[in-house]
Amino acid sequence: MSALGTWNGKDFHIGKMSPLPPHKVKSISSWGTRVEIYRMQFINWKPQTEMGMSNRAFELNPWGSDHIPMQEFYDTKIVNVHPDALGFFFEPPQGWAIIKDCGEWPCTAPKNTIFSFKRTTFEQGRPPYGASDFQMIPNTQDFSEFVPKCTEQKEMNLWTCQNDHLGVLMFESEDVDKFDRSMQPIYGRLKGTKMNNKVNSFMDHVWDGFYQGQIRHSRFPIIVYAPPKTFQNPDGAIYDIVYTGSPAKKMKYYLRSQNNDLAMTVRIAYPGAESRQIIKDGKRIDMNQWDENERMYGSIKGRFCGENRYIGVKNILEFYLTAGCTL
Repeated sequence: MSALGTWNGKDFHIGKMSPLPPHKVKSISSWGTRVEIYRMQFINWKPQTEMGMSNRAFELNPWGSDHIPMQEFYDTKIVNVHPDALGFFFEPPQGWAIIKDCGEWPCTAPKNTIFSFKRTTFEQGRPPYGASDFQMIPNTQDFSEFVPKCTEQKEMNLWTCQNDHLGVLMFESEDVDKFDRSMQPIYGRLKGTKMNNKVNSFMDHVWDGFYQGQIRHSRFPIIVYAPPKTFQNPDGAIYDIVYTGSPAKKMKYYLRSQNNDLAMTVRIAYPGAESRQIIKDGKRIDMNQWDENERMYGSIKGRFCGENRYIGVKNILEFYLTAGCTL
């Protein structure tokens, strides 16, 4: 048996083949995973093999129903790669849309990931979308087509972008019933646009032979476009996170992006008028000061992560979230 590789100066071998693919997902995906890949080279890729099989440099984990972490590439070299061979993002299979897996419609992780590249170089040909900094995003209904500077690549079932204002918003319930209470579908709607991304919760990974476990984690990754504040858009990105079920009493929110300057205002409408508060690093952050002219707490100015206010009567909590910050 030949050595598979070397570790700590010693060869290691495969004793026997695994009965399952080593990349098959068998449990709940982790929170806030960060993937950074440096100085990779991709050389001589074509969209098909000589036998006519699909052949792409990047594909998604076919079992990635819950969360496909954002992939951050730095100093990548792409050499003689066909424009249609860089990647392929599959559609969530309808086979997931059963009661023992994702419910009435497939889980949405494959529709809410980003492959983001910085300081990329090309040799022996540059694809039309090739740039030093660019992104690949899924063909996500009611989202991808509305992101500026993105072009659909039908052969790869994805969109390529030159837009540094993309990220993934992660949020989850921290209530005691977070595994057996449904809040989905949940919609991410960017104010002033037609974006209306619909996301599902995690898959039920329990298998007991006869019955579904009915254990689905209320955790939601959702791709977002968060343009910065400008003269034409002084409020920046304002997202309404719309729950079709009652929002959990305790939630956790986190924003991931390769652009550390990314930021957004999140709005959540509640069915009742209970008191709300924002916690950051274990400490409560007071709401903005009362504005007598507006007869409500002062509007979000984007001064720091956790800045917040509550809009009475409408029962809307607003808070400001920056890349890398958890609230």
